[in-house]
Amino acid sequence: MISSLTGTVNYKEGQAVELLVGNISFSVLMPLPLAARLELGEKVTFFTNLVVGEKLLELYGFENRSDIGIFKMLISVAGVGPKTALMIFNQKSGEEIRRAIDEADVDFFLGVKGIGKKTAQRLIVDLRSVLDRIKLQEKKKVRKEAGIVYEALLQLGFSQQEIDLVVSHLSRTGSDEEKISQALKLLSEK
Repeated sequence: MISSLTGTVNYKEGQAVELLVGNISFSVLMPLPLAARLELGEKVTFFTNLVVGEKLLELYGFENRSDIGIFKMLISVAGVGPKTALMIFNQKSGEEIRRAIDEADVDFFLGVKGIGKKTAQRLIVDLRSVLDRIKLQEKKKVRKEAGIVYEALLQLGFSQQEIDLVVSHLSRTGSDEEKISQALKLLSEK
């Protein structure tokens, strides 16, 4: 699997960008806004997803890993192929797409050419549970990293929601006591 490419923009045509990596050029399809910002000769890194089909072998590129994750989620939905997912990215950012799924905003997807009401609803239903699972994993990771600090704040009577809001803002360095003190200060400001 090709997960990223770093090279020089050699050629552009619409959504297709030719990226020269060493002595090999790769054709990478990407959202129009990203392709439009690129300059010939510019050195760039793209995070990529190789889509393989019966008569298809295409490389899709994005500027960050988060967008690749959203792209993969979109194409996992029945009726949404890589071209349709790319059309969504042509009109909206990855964060906007994620927010629309999270908020069950069907109208957001209806504005994309080729997406009807059923597909828009399917996108939200199928991907909402995926996003919920990702959020839960992120919370568990934050809680694990906070360790003693998290447990101490729970013992002091703060809710998990309150603790989740401040733990990500704590300094990575310092003792547990210093982190608890910092967390208490942040909680008192809320």
